[in-house]
Amino acid sequence: MTETISETVLQVSNLTKTYGHQLRLGGRYFGDRLKFGQQVRGAYNVSFQIKKGEIFGFLGPNGAGKTTTMRAILDYLRIENGKVEVFGYDHRNDRVEIRKRIGYVPGDMNLFGDFTGEELIEYFGKFRPIDQEFLQKLRSLFRVKLYKKIKSLSKGNRQQVGLIAVMASKPLLLILDEPTSGLDPLMTANFHKILKNLQKEGITIFLSSHDLAEVQAICDRVGIIRNGEMILVEVVSELKSKFLQNVTIQFKGAKIPSEEDLTTLKAVISFEKIKNNTYKLKIGKDVAEVLKFLSEYDLERFICEDADLEEIFLQYYE
Repeated sequence: MTETISETVLQVSNLTKTYGHQLRLGGRYFGDRLKFGQQVRGAYNVSFQIKKGEIFGFLGPNGAGKTTTMRAILDYLRIENGKVEVFGYDHRNDRVEIRKRIGYVPGDMNLFGDFTGEELIEYFGKFRPIDQEFLQKLRSLFRVKLYKKIKSLSKGNRQQVGLIAVMASKPLLLILDEPTSGLDPLMTANFHKILKNLQKEGITIFLSSHDLAEVQAICDRVGIIRNGEMILVEVVSELKSKFLQNVTIQFKGAKIPSEEDLTTLKAVISFEKIKNNTYKLKIGKDVAEVLKFLSEYDLERFICEDADLEEIFLQYYE
């Protein structure tokens, strides 16, 4: 196959992976991780795509299917159904070609404990050439003691060694599963700077995280997975403006609406009276309904702000 890096770097179509083995005996089902005869669903008909140079955030609580999806993309898990293409290559038939171009940092990265950090980086360099200039930049930003044996390091420092070893070759696609787990705030901020700089060079990043602030800060688009199903894929900025807004209303004078009046508005999701003349509302998309309602009142102040990603995320899991 002649290599061409298309706009779409990763294409996932109807990916399905279940766990557990069913055995039927006397009309009953038995097997690993089964409940009431049902297999555990890791991912079901998951579909999305990631473009070249994009930072794509993958959100969901523990057990939602994030790691299953990532491992299936890498062909570490066999899927029952679906298709995955990376740089136009089939994830099963062209594994060697794909792995030349990607770097993967798992959430439970197990490193060779008797290696020093330096030895691990040298070992990784045997499989893919290291960008020496970038390696020096990584050293200065992370500041982990690479001369120490990995087994003597803390979890956060081991995570730094793994990130340096994987990223030093500047793979065209980085698949990162909870990469900042164990990093302190300063190291996390440095890591985010690195990712944004790599993005400017056209490198594509697929980032799984439980840290909503992290995703909001650096990701272009986000996918939300729940119970193995992808329930939403959206541009982060558009997601914030479409789904939920926080409104503070301060009324002038004695005439203010009652709580019963506010409950009649379909756009109002919830409200809180914080002073005699001030309400805080969470509203959906239809701001016009609220504005029309408020036209009958004298207002001292009206503030409307987009919700943050955490509030939107919780809407899908409550």
